Amino acid sequence: MLALSGVCAHAQSSVTLYGIVDGGLTYTNNSGGHSAVQASSGGRGSSRWGFRGVEDLGGGTAAIFQLENGFNLMTGTSLQNSREFGRMAMVGLKNRYGQLTMGRQDDVMVTYLGSYAASILFGGGLAARAGDLDNGFADYKLNNTIKFSSQSFNGFSFGGLYGFGGVAGSTGQNQVWGLGARYAAGPVSLGAAFHHVNNPAVTYFDGSAAAVANMTFTNPVSNPIFKGYTSATSIDTYGLGGSYVWGRSTLAATVTRTQFNAVKKTTTTPVGGIDPVLTSAELVYKFMLLPTLSLASSYAYTKAEAAKYEQLSFGVQDFLSKRTSLYMIGAWQHASGTNSMGQKAVADLNLLTASTRQNQVALKVGVTHSF
Repeated sequence: MLALSGVCAHAQSSVTLYGIVDGGLTYTNNSGGHSAVQASSGGRGSSRWGFRGVEDLGGGTAAIFQLENGFNLMTGTSLQNSREFGRMAMVGLKNRYGQLTMGRQDDVMVTYLGSYAASILFGGGLAARAGDLDNGFADYKLNNTIKFSSQSFNGFSFGGLYGFGGVAGSTGQNQVWGLGARYAAGPVSLGAAFHHVNNPAVTYFDGSAAAVANMTFTNPVSNPIFKGYTSATSIDTYGLGGSYVWGRSTLAATVTRTQFNAVKKTTTTPVGGIDPVLTSAELVYKFMLLPTLSLASSYAYTKAEAAKYEQLSFGVQDFLSKRTSLYMIGAWQHASGTNSMGQKAVADLNLLTASTRQNQVALKVGVTHSF
């Protein structure tokens, strides 16, 4: 991490260059019908680099900004649809009450519930709940947003986000908004969040065009767990989570409920006129076996409209230094019932190619270095 600072008569400012470089190998027992061993980027967390800056404006107020790029270590290409700063691009002000920021940012589900998720605690994208639909791993970013995050007041913090639609004559078409809160005191932490997303095909899933009923629709999602619902008019997601730390152990749990409203029938979403719901529950246990060695496991259960998905994940991380570690992450998912496409449900671990069967097993090993 490199910090640059400057001093003038009225203000102090600093800019920090930071990043994570993460790479390894991934084995999948069934990837589109065949086993596969592939070089992979971002096992524990997406490879990234960015700038973070702050300028003291006096009177307890500071200007802040953050620009963050996600990239594929194996190919050198930018992620988030090839955006230069697709992971974060924001500017704002902060004081003793909180911070107000504008730009492309994480939603409130990430801010107030992400820290309880298996994907954040140990497992990366592989351990995310079915398709990361509730955004515990921050797979989905929001454009054109204004976000307020309060400071902690006796352990309590809160915030909200509003995203402008930006469509002339229809300000609500791509509109998003959300609210969240957290309480943390000693070993206990509790969080709650809600967000509403209009036109999720474009606003949430980063598609090129909105879905129109009974027309051709280029679906931005490949995961069959919810691919058939992405033509919905809007999405509502509620979530509760918490954690308890004692000694070297951490126990965390999360429950989320996502409802797709008024799904349209199109060429790639075969069932229209419904409001399907996906409910997920997850339990995580993490243990520091040694000061430099952590072990973790999780169980997640997702109930979809006519399907069920169970997932077991585990992770081992060995810290060679404060900035460098080796890791191993494994996951197994089992599917049953009928998926969103009206077909027999198959397993599809997050960010992998779907299995052709009800089960899928994957194992990642790699190294991650932060700077």
